[in-house]
Amino acid sequence: MNIKTIIVGTLALGSVIGGSFFKMSTQGDQAVYTPRSINNGGVQGIAGYAEYMNMLRADPATGKVDLAMVNQARNAVIERSQMTSKKASLGLNWNQMGPDNVGGRTRAILIDQDNPNIVYAGSVAGGLFVSNDATLSWTPIASMQGTAGENLAISCITQTDNGRIFFGTGSTFDGLNGFNGNGGSEFIGNGVYEYVPSTGAVLPVITKRGAMPNNDESSTWTATNAIAHKGNRLYLGTRQGMMWADPDAAGNYPTTISGWTNPLEVVAGLAEVGTCQDIDIASDGSMAVCFGTKMYTSSNDAFGSFTKQTFSQGARLGLSIAPSNPNIYYLIQSNSNGLGHMVDFRVSQDKGVTWEILVPSGSPCNDPFVQNTCNGGQGLYDMAIAVDPADWGHVIVGGVQLYEFIYTPGSNPFGGSWLKSANLVDFPGNQVYVHADKHTIVWGNNGVVYVGGDGGVSRSEDNGLSWQARNYGYNVTTFYDVAVAGNGFFMGGAQDNGTQLFDFGLLGSTTPLGTVEVQGGDGFDCAFSNLGTGIGYTTSQNGSLNRSSFGGNSGPFYDNFLAGKVSLGNEPFHTVIKNWENVNDTTSLDSISIAIDTVQGGNFYLNAPGDTLSVGDTIFPGKVIYYESLTLNIPLTYTYQDTLVLDSFVNNLKFIDPVQNRFVVRFNDGCYLTRDAAKFGGSDPERWFKISNRGNIENFEFSPDGSSVFLGTNDGKVFRVDSLNKVTNDDSQAIWNTIIRETQIGSGLGGVVGLAIDPNDGNNLIATAGSYTNSDHVYRCTNALTAATIAGTFEAIQGVGNTALPFMPVYDAEIHYGGKDTVIIGTEWGVWTTDNAFSALTGAAVEWSDASGNGMAHVPVFAVEQQQLKSWQSQNSGIIYLGTHARGFYTATDLQVVSVQEEDSELTANRDKNSLVSNLTLYPNPLNSVGTLEFDLIENLESTINVYNLAGTLVKTMQLGRKAKGNHKVEFNATDLSVGSYIISLESGNERSVAKFIVTR
Repeated sequence: MNIKTIIVGTLALGSVIGGSFFKMSTQGDQAVYTPRSINNGGVQGIAGYAEYMNMLRADPATGKVDLAMVNQARNAVIERSQMTSKKASLGLNWNQMGPDNVGGRTRAILIDQDNPNIVYAGSVAGGLFVSNDATLSWTPIASMQGTAGENLAISCITQTDNGRIFFGTGSTFDGLNGFNGNGGSEFIGNGVYEYVPSTGAVLPVITKRGAMPNNDESSTWTATNAIAHKGNRLYLGTRQGMMWADPDAAGNYPTTISGWTNPLEVVAGLAEVGTCQDIDIASDGSMAVCFGTKMYTSSNDAFGSFTKQTFSQGARLGLSIAPSNPNIYYLIQSNSNGLGHMVDFRVSQDKGVTWEILVPSGSPCNDPFVQNTCNGGQGLYDMAIAVDPADWGHVIVGGVQLYEFIYTPGSNPFGGSWLKSANLVDFPGNQVYVHADKHTIVWGNNGVVYVGGDGGVSRSEDNGLSWQARNYGYNVTTFYDVAVAGNGFFMGGAQDNGTQLFDFGLLGSTTPLGTVEVQGGDGFDCAFSNLGTGIGYTTSQNGSLNRSSFGGNSGPFYDNFLAGKVSLGNEPFHTVIKNWENVNDTTSLDSISIAIDTVQGGNFYLNAPGDTLSVGDTIFPGKVIYYESLTLNIPLTYTYQDTLVLDSFVNNLKFIDPVQNRFVVRFNDGCYLTRDAAKFGGSDPERWFKISNRGNIENFEFSPDGSSVFLGTNDGKVFRVDSLNKVTNDDSQAIWNTIIRETQIGSGLGGVVGLAIDPNDGNNLIATAGSYTNSDHVYRCTNALTAATIAGTFEAIQGVGNTALPFMPVYDAEIHYGGKDTVIIGTEWGVWTTDNAFSALTGAAVEWSDASGNGMAHVPVFAVEQQQLKSWQSQNSGIIYLGTHARGFYTATDLQVVSVQEEDSELTANRDKNSLVSNLTLYPNPLNSVGTLEFDLIENLESTINVYNLAGTLVKTMQLGRKAKGNHKVEFNATDLSVGSYIISLESGNERSVAKFIVTR
């Protein structure tokens, strides 16, 4: 028999990620923003966002956000933060990691009336920030941590004549339709607060602290859309109408709604209690108040003094009174057509008694609420208007785009030009660009204008002719996900800010905590591959998927069928992906057929096709075969352990390809998997296989060996798909359907939005649930790989009593690679941890602690990720990364574990325990600048310090000269080392001692 191939085993030599991934450009310190378009979601993204956020928070049974439960969770978090006997946390210390060049959704800006260099900005979920240098830099208000009841969802801000600063929380505009279960997604407010600059305190003025609001959109303090002042009188635009109050002799405002006055009459004696959208007060004390289809005007604020006007098409009204001419009112309207097209733009020269239409409806290309394509419309979500304080004929209107109106002096009827002031084409050096989706415009003196929108804060110094993004330190980016690479890079998908990559400045960002944008739109799930020089996988809304490799190659990698599905625009808003890989998968079924020959030196190498080994040829133990993986041509070797005698001609030897990658994505008709995601640039097209018909998946998690993948559904179920290691690309979809198996292993878990696997034992699985309900939100499973039915598989671990987890959405979880009992979860109210997740005898005995206090606020945390590669495989082993939906990225280094295998590295393999140099330590560790190196010498020796990165590259050398025997302490300066993990080696004569240390900033 003529043997054509011989299949043998293999040993892989894979490489940890080590290069730069993406080719991109930057605009100064500001990441280039690729706005949403109709093709990548556009206006559909706003509706999808609202629906998605509502799904995360709403009670599955009602489809509504239970406002009583929101307040109950807030109160429970506050009470836990005030308990002196609360269970200690894991000691996690959080480092804010930006991005400091990318902002986030901003609905409130205030210029201090006494000092224009002091500017305040409020984000929709990240709290209040202040700039003391005219927005060159920002600092979060230290007391805004959410631990004393203060609310971080800031919607509006004002400063009374005596200099006091007040802000409202919550907005009805983010959710488009409020809390009625039809897209209500906004961050829920809790009333009005005062910020006291002299003390830094945030004080409640009127809130719902302790009381339970009704579960409907009429609850007063869940949203304050507008706040204004006249003298020291405060005006609030609430869900129960517009109301005002004066401070008492001690400066206090009423703390209950009964102390406030609603002066607006619907009919005689009956007050207007609709949702107030806007309030503007003229320089002469007259005012206008907007309610969607209605507007009330008055020369004062006395009850019964207001005149009502009704607009037939108005769904949202925005109004601005000219500061220099209190008779001039400008009004912009959007209708309820879709998400809001412009109805018209009009002016009144007599305080709103009569109106002239300046820009009529019916011309989409003149509509600030639509895309550049003149399609869509989202004026219900983003609307802003302001008049130049020095020129009553100059107005700026913001929505998706930015427009300005310039009055033509002497025109009759009132007329002028309506111009697009800033477009959506962004490129380096473009000085007329303002990030899409504008929510507030504040016009100061001397030509200074600020715009707050989905991209943070922009500033103009020439009345809107040119603009600069001013987000340095304004860390309020709303991330959905975070992913981490072995070289320390990390990235996250952000709402309306694409996917932002933190690369330590290697790809162009010049700010200390800057990022670069690697994909536009609404960034969602992302992942890294550490194979070869590295690959990044990024997504945006509605199924968009991209990958990028070292050197700048990038692009989608769907097959024609899946690409066609995405192009139809019907895929779910949340693009869900997961990547698994292994450089040495011993269960691999892939093989590589190579032709070999014997060369001088006794090793076998690839050679020309057709080479053969003759009958009787012998391959002896120790002989090495060099070949390459089908994935990225990663170098591989196989060393023969036994003698192989050939009894026939052999054209090829076949070797197992151990480099394996599995990548899964969710579509509306099910889940698809490819084994080719890391085969970037290969000649064969990527093949995709359907592995499940379930389209309501919100999270994937692979088993540690990649043979199974778990699916979490938004209706509270968990499924396991098995035998992924028993199918190959050579098999048809029909064969895949026969071999792989889907098993339901959990149900009744709320809406499963997070899964976490124990990296050391795939039977241990954590599932987390969203929504505000009285149900449990965290579950454990100890037989995830073996469970054959749903019965008894998952157990709630919410805990009870003073160490229980409050009932609130839990968006993600991570099981510590150093021990399964340590679990970190991301919740609507910050980070919480436990250290007995699996050892507790019952779920009720699991104890939870609030881990948000050391360096971060109680912001929504949508993603928790730990670098689970070992310390010799990565530069950031064990570091915890957070993607928050309000305050950007955070990291914690407290759970790093130096693996025992470090002692088997090349640096320590020959270490003599009786060495003449010993006890090498470096402290503090981690260090960020200068530390102390301590060691002992038994003899007088010439000594040298060498520092290596984890790839084995020498990065620093210190010549210590001849040192006397005994103990030594030497100053060690690490300022020239980048953030990461290192090996330090003290070399004296032919001996050395090593230690591992970490550099942070």
